Amino acid sequence: MVQGEPGRWPRHYVHEPRAGISHARNACLDALPEGTDLIAMIDDDEVPCAQWLDHLLDARRRSGADVVAGPAVPQFPPGTPPWVAASGFFLKPRNQHELSDLHPDPPVATCNVLLGGALLKDPVLRFDAALARSGGEDKLLFQAAKLKGYAFAWSPQAVTLEAYPAERATLAYMLRESYRRGCVKYRVKRLLKARSAAKSLRIAARLLGRSLWRLAVDGLRLLLNLPRGRAHWVGAALDMADSAGTAAGVLGIPNRHYRPGR
Repeated sequence: MVQGEPGRWPRHYVHEPRAGISHARNACLDALPEGTDLIAMIDDDEVPCAQWLDHLLDARRRSGADVVAGPAVPQFPPGTPPWVAASGFFLKPRNQHELSDLHPDPPVATCNVLLGGALLKDPVLRFDAALARSGGEDKLLFQAAKLKGYAFAWSPQAVTLEAYPAERATLAYMLRESYRRGCVKYRVKRLLKARSAAKSLRIAARLLGRSLWRLAVDGLRLLLNLPRGRAHWVGAALDMADSAGTAAGVLGIPNRHYRPGR
């Protein structure tokens, strides 16, 4: 750990030689100074809005939650096709407009979250190294925390802005990202819910059957909406990519979404 430049807020840099976001995030958790009570996390392509941290802290004070999450809102460059923003695909979480203040069960990711209390001292709650290149490690950690009884809350005013370059505001990237999200579903569900080989097999069979059924249904939906234009069929295409990724995850087909150049 290297001390950063002097300033109002002391900064430290931690070098993690192993590639993958799980290793980097675990290294940060392991390097927390003794007595740390809270840690706020955003992604490296995000900028917090004014009073972002104040809103997270206020929600924690009012709710007593161990984990407080806020919305990440995408920012696109000029010239981005209107259907990209209209799809809602890049909102994190996708259902953020449905969540009320202090909602106790929000979807949580490392793009905008405040962690505190006993959760920081729990040695079991770490980001899964097996998901270091595929993503989904934050979903697994926070779902595990919910199952262990940690309290959650939603802070709609604690907004971060996530910048998307032109090369990501494309259908090709959206399909690849949707596929990636599907790929991790089986591992996350299996680690959270499977207590035996039989239970793991039932989860796999259910996910595989559902994804194949959804591929057929959404394929038909796509064909029916093709004449109406991209804004109408893109949702079906993204759902198909998600289902294909889910099937690939069940079948053990590896996905390395996070690698140089992506």
